[in-house]
Amino acid sequence: MTRATETPAPSLPPPRRRPWPAALPFVLVTAIGIWAYWGVWRGEFVFDDHGAIAENAALRAGDWWRAAFGDYQSLANRPLACLSLVLDFAVHGEGPRGPHLGNLLLHLGNALLLLLVARRALQAPNLVSRRGAAGATWLPTAIAAIWVCHPLGVDAVAYATQRSTLLFSGFLLLALYATSRAHGARRPLPWHVLVWLALACGMASKEEMVLGPVVVVLFERAFLVPTWRELRTNALRYGILALTWSVLAACVALGPANLTVGYSTQAPVTAWQWLLTEAPVVVHYLRLSLWPQGLRGAYDWRIVRDLGPAVAPGLLVLAVLVATIACWRRRPWWGWLGALFFLLLAPTSTVMPIVTELVAERRAYLPMLFPLVVALVAGFGALRRAAGHRAPWLAAIGAALIVLGLGSVTRQRVLVYRSDASLWADAIDKLDPDNRSPAAARILGSHAATLRQAGRFEASHALLDRAMACEDMSTNCVVLYALSLVERGRAAAAVAVARRLVQLDTGPKAATVLGICLAAAHAAEGGRPDDPRLAEAEAAFLRGAPGLPDEAEFWRALAHLQAVRGQVEEAERCCRRVMERRPGDVPALLLRAALLERLARAEEIAAIAEPVLHARSQDVDLRLQLATIAARSGERTFAADLLRQILALEPANQRAASMQRALQQSPR
Repeated sequence: MTRATETPAPSLPPPRRRPWPAALPFVLVTAIGIWAYWGVWRGEFVFDDHGAIAENAALRAGDWWRAAFGDYQSLANRPLACLSLVLDFAVHGEGPRGPHLGNLLLHLGNALLLLLVARRALQAPNLVSRRGAAGATWLPTAIAAIWVCHPLGVDAVAYATQRSTLLFSGFLLLALYATSRAHGARRPLPWHVLVWLALACGMASKEEMVLGPVVVVLFERAFLVPTWRELRTNALRYGILALTWSVLAACVALGPANLTVGYSTQAPVTAWQWLLTEAPVVVHYLRLSLWPQGLRGAYDWRIVRDLGPAVAPGLLVLAVLVATIACWRRRPWWGWLGALFFLLLAPTSTVMPIVTELVAERRAYLPMLFPLVVALVAGFGALRRAAGHRAPWLAAIGAALIVLGLGSVTRQRVLVYRSDASLWADAIDKLDPDNRSPAAARILGSHAATLRQAGRFEASHALLDRAMACEDMSTNCVVLYALSLVERGRAAAAVAVARRLVQLDTGPKAATVLGICLAAAHAAEGGRPDDPRLAEAEAAFLRGAPGLPDEAEFWRALAHLQAVRGQVEEAERCCRRVMERRPGDVPALLLRAALLERLARAEEIAAIAEPVLHARSQDVDLRLQLATIAARSGERTFAADLLRQILALEPANQRAASMQRALQQSPR
């Protein structure tokens, strides 16, 4: 008798897990980053953005190749950075919104890549065998969440030109992730190819990627293989890895020379002085990573030329370096974090001095992971020993408070980068009043320029006077000072400054400023039409062609030159351009009024003068000069109105009273 075959009950499919828990860390990190950088897309172009992006004709025309390998600017030799900005303009149109929004998206992408890399690192063979899988979710999430909202990253995200920093950092993180995925994969070749492509793209994004291949190899040793000996079996793969340096070499060879890098730039330093200077800078980056107080968009850091000030920070840096090397023996993962810090800072802190910018917070964009992770792990370890099973909850609360605090600071820093005016005002607030370094001169001159654009000329003059007391002045700063002297009626002194500038700088800007100063001096002294200064000014304008086409001073000086030459209509058009840029420009108004009189268009004077008179309601001298022109040209009603205003302000003004009597007695 056969046993009846039992029909097995149909098995139910296992319940599907909700996808949201796995995605929650990524959503959380993204949300924190958006909250911290909310409104960054409303920022204007600042500092180098003007020359590198806003005024880069090739970039705005979509020619990213010529933008990268044409004339020098801050994005030169970085073709992928230029290409990405061209794509921003194609999607969002011209203006700063596209580059700023693109920077934010790249930063968020970098944070998600960091989360993936940290998770893979904690689950990698070398670390999981010692520490287990505990914390493989919450610790990477905490690291990425704190990093994405850390205010030390604002300089890279809110400053559009630093697209290059975001790109090379992202490609390096992608290379690390692909390296971790290649280990143990059934088909590792696609992941290795991704590593090579990521490194090559990073090389085409920024020169600081130069040690990226070394960082990748050290990552493999720290987390994936047990001994250095096993790395020797991958000689071919590492050889291809090294070939990515050829991309960087090609970018440097094809592009223009970087005039801001080297030992012979403005305020030259020796290699020893550069090391002395950068020792406290590196300590500064470490401090800002753990306690981000005193952040700046521009630093007035001094060059250290004596050993004394560098001893203490130098010993601290050396101690951290020795500890990093020692960790490779028993805890290579800690050694790798230290290596990441030192290797990414090494180019700008040792062999590639950028004397015009001794400190730049964006350089710590990825390196700050070293102190952050060390502090986070050490803090949790202490909490676990003190609180036992309550440690995870307390750690979560602590991480949330850290994110809230750092994110709030980041939101404030984003506002600082909103415009040139806010960026330089912040730098001025933190400037050492006794500092006379070239960096201090740059800050003073840059803020003076923003004040001039806002019409605050007296405040601008005061800053330029301070800047001229500094050690070395850039061409732009001396140009502003010469123009400042012209505005203050000190044309002869302005000519002397401009002549010295032309001897040092043969560029078009210096020549144009000399022409402006010569024309202003001639106008101030009422010189004759055959005055040799006019011919010299005209020759200077031709050399400049012009170097300051958007400056009101240029068009005012050209108007004077043309007026003396008898080119009245051309001179009046130049005055009109001045007043379009500066509606309250008194010299341009008076010159234009005189020119309109010569053109028999005196009836227009009242209309163009009304806004200036309204803004300068107490200016008696301006009203006297306009009344003289109006009376002479037959505009009796306008002249009489001006004279009444003068006598209301100064009843004892004899000249106005005399003009009023003459106007009343003269036949209509």
